[in-house]
Amino acid sequence: MKHFCRKKIFLLFAIAVFLTACGTVEPPETDEGFIPDGDLKFALVPNDNVPGDSVDANLAHGVRIFVHPNAHYELSFDIDGFAQSKPQLRLFRVYWNERIKTYAASWVRTINPEEENGRYVYKFVCGESDRSIWITSLNDGADFYKGRTKNVRLKANGEYSDHFSVNLIVAGKIKDLDVSYDSLARMLQKGFDRFYTSVKVDTVYVRFANEHPVVGKKYPKSEPWIAGRSSEDQMMTELGGWPEPDVFDALDIVLVHRFRQEGLLGLSDMFGANMGGGSGSTVVVANHNRQDGEDMIVDAERIVYTALHEIGHFFGLRHTTATHSDQDANGDYSVFDDGFSDTPYCFEKESGRAFLVKKGVVADFRQHFHRFAPRYNFTVSYQAVSDISRCPDASNLMFPMEAETELVGFSAQQLSVIRTNLMIMPH
Repeated sequence: MKHFCRKKIFLLFAIAVFLTACGTVEPPETDEGFIPDGDLKFALVPNDNVPGDSVDANLAHGVRIFVHPNAHYELSFDIDGFAQSKPQLRLFRVYWNERIKTYAASWVRTINPEEENGRYVYKFVCGESDRSIWITSLNDGADFYKGRTKNVRLKANGEYSDHFSVNLIVAGKIKDLDVSYDSLARMLQKGFDRFYTSVKVDTVYVRFANEHPVVGKKYPKSEPWIAGRSSEDQMMTELGGWPEPDVFDALDIVLVHRFRQEGLLGLSDMFGANMGGGSGSTVVVANHNRQDGEDMIVDAERIVYTALHEIGHFFGLRHTTATHSDQDANGDYSVFDDGFSDTPYCFEKESGRAFLVKKGVVADFRQHFHRFAPRYNFTVSYQAVSDISRCPDASNLMFPMEAETELVGFSAQQLSVIRTNLMIMPH
């Protein structure tokens, strides 16, 4: 078995620690060549339409792809007419090597491309028993593929239900909430019915973290919970997958007092995509916002809209216009919008590729396995419009800031992605 150098093993270790769903995987006996040798910094999200130059540039030497059991996938990119031959796609997973006490890469399969409309298309079905992360490499004969891989896309579809339920999990003492928890759940239900029209939320349940049958003692209801301070895990993933039959595979929204970071109202993993508990299964929202050292009350209506926005990230939606903080959280400065034709970008790319930046704006999503801590509170403001309500995407739920514009909701393309990605998630 070939292994990564120490640097690559360290990077894979950071990836594999997150992959609790994968368990121990025995390495195969064949086809171990072309183990990805990149830094694995970038990821392909299913049904994402963003033109990511960084993924394009790194596909041959290793990017991560998110896969779910029994889902059908098509990875594709434009054919390079100057390349010598068709590249093979090799897919690898991460496994624990008991002999050397570390993580290494294990080959999953090798796929030859089909040619469709000027693109190489690689088709496969995920045979894992739970959600997983695979890693790509491309080879051309005896070497890594040296041709161009442009406009890389990962399409996916599945046959799971387009209905789901939601758990509203109250963590710690919630002060100054202007409605009851049951009323907040009803407001969430109305929000789903109004905006998430391509799917159906059957029920919004209310649960209390202190009543969790396993970890409840960690969450006393007498103390305000500060995500990132009361616990290191801002996402509070141990509360995901509530251990009751009817709600285990619901989407878990955790309500806390506030976040450690100033200016942060909600947080989700980008394409958390896990309805079964553990990493990627939670969305966190707060009923206080820390500003200039003071806790500002967030009313119930704002909490609901924050949750609806963060759940968009959970299903793989990006902000319609990327902020500088978004790009820093991505670790990818080639992404300026969400790539959808029906969600207009706030600035024309021809105008110096300006992006919306404002003091106090923080990244409200996390990238899986990101090696760099996101930075906050950028003060650069050149080329930013003075009134963000004038942005053509200000009424979209995935606009990155609050604007004095009535919310219209999601676009047709966004709604299609929400439904398609829900149906690849076991629930």
